[in-house]
Amino acid sequence: MKSSTCFGKQTGQPLTEYDSEVEAEDSANYARMMFEKDMEPYQCDVCDKWHLSPKDRKTPSSKCLHCVGGNGKAKALYRNKPEAVQRAKIIAQEQGKKLFAYQCGYADGWHLTKNAR
Repeated sequence: MKSSTCFGKQTGQPLTEYDSEVEAEDSANYARMMFEKDMEPYQCDVCDKWHLSPKDRKTPSSKCLHCVGGNGKAKALYRNKPEAVQRAKIIAQEQGKKLFAYQCGYADGWHLTKNAR
């Protein structure tokens, strides 16, 4: 089923949603076998359903309970520096914005910023 709330960052098209991790993993395995696409399931923070992401684009994050960005919204909190750096590279490639990773001073994770530290 296609999502009414979640859309692909590259295509803008609705994401396929799965009701369970098992269902999403089955679809990821099918994509690997049939199309040689290395996909990874993840549970969505927005709709709580499961979606697939290309494995090389997967940079899990959560909303930081302590930090807000310039837009007033909770900052994304990445699990570790390599995942934050990977997300910064993806944003640079897709949006032309240079971002830097830094460790959160309040939670166990990493954020992105426009300012070099």
